[in-house]
Amino acid sequence: MGKKNIKKKQKKSLLQDEQQKAAKTVTSVVAEDKKETDAAHSIDRLLDKAEQLIDEFNYELAQKFCQRALETEPDNVRALETSASLLLELGNAESAKHCLGRAVEVCPESGFSKYMTLGQLMEGATAVQCYQKGIELMIKEKESKEAEEVAAACSNDRSASEKDISSAYCAIAEIYLTDCCFDDQAEEKCKEFVEKAIASDPDNAEAWQVKASFLMSKNEKEEAKAAMKKSVSLWLPKLQAVDTGELPEEEFDPVEVCSVPYTARVQSGKILIEMEEYEEATEVLETLLDEDDEVPDVWYLLGWANYLHGKEYYSNSRHYLQKAKEVYVKVKYEDAELLGHIDELIQELGPDDAEETENGTVGNLEIESSGEEDMDQ
Repeated sequence: MGKKNIKKKQKKSLLQDEQQKAAKTVTSVVAEDKKETDAAHSIDRLLDKAEQLIDEFNYELAQKFCQRALETEPDNVRALETSASLLLELGNAESAKHCLGRAVEVCPESGFSKYMTLGQLMEGATAVQCYQKGIELMIKEKESKEAEEVAAACSNDRSASEKDISSAYCAIAEIYLTDCCFDDQAEEKCKEFVEKAIASDPDNAEAWQVKASFLMSKNEKEEAKAAMKKSVSLWLPKLQAVDTGELPEEEFDPVEVCSVPYTARVQSGKILIEMEEYEEATEVLETLLDEDDEVPDVWYLLGWANYLHGKEYYSNSRHYLQKAKEVYVKVKYEDAELLGHIDELIQELGPDDAEETENGTVGNLEIESSGEEDMDQ
């Protein structure tokens, strides 16, 4: 009887030990999970603050938050991408490439935005590869909810839209119009990606603009004009209606009034000038002044368009070019070629007739006044 009781006690003791070990293991796992969760939350808070500071142009302080996040988790994709964005704002493209390259290594099959940014930083075939990978991920993400969940878990990417995919195709087409224009199949490739851009989003003004550039490169001017008019029609009338107050505020979202970026609209003006559509070029460029009137290139393009339009528009041209020079000096712009052409045009146009008359009258008055004073003396 005594031996049986001892065995029972031993079994009970062993069972208790196992239960205690299991409890400790569970506690340890829970504690470890809590640490990981806390760390993740901590990194997210650091990066939220960094992004806020970047928006406020406080880059120095934002850099400290990014560094702290990377010290906590060096391969955190969001931290790498946020750091890349900050580095680009600071003009450090090489370091930004390094961060984005590491983000690609860590998470190659999810998160399209890092590929889009790398595409802008790279050149030629490498840029094309980045854009194509980004498009592949955008399409996957758009077509599958599962892909969206993976992307959300891996980075802070927003969902891809038809316009995102279309704009990515535009970027590739533009590479074949510039960096890779001498490739054997450049024309075919450019045409292919232009068509894909329009098919992905027929209402993307940038896609029609790239098509216009492609057609101009082939000297198909009338077709190019039609494509460009289509592009401008997708955003200019609405923007003008807002500016003139014809469109009530409740009928539009101010952020969505014109989704075409500033730089793309500057390019619109250049293309329209090349097409000799001077009035429409002026309309497009004037809208840019409402957003930022301290860009010398915009004032110059307005002056150039009016100069090319003919003598009836020389007065306008003179005004825009003089303003271009004023802004150039004010913002300490650096483009010797641009300034040289501005000066050349101003000299060729000469002073305004009204200025000449005004100056002459003032001169005569001063002379007469001096004479009268002499007589009084």
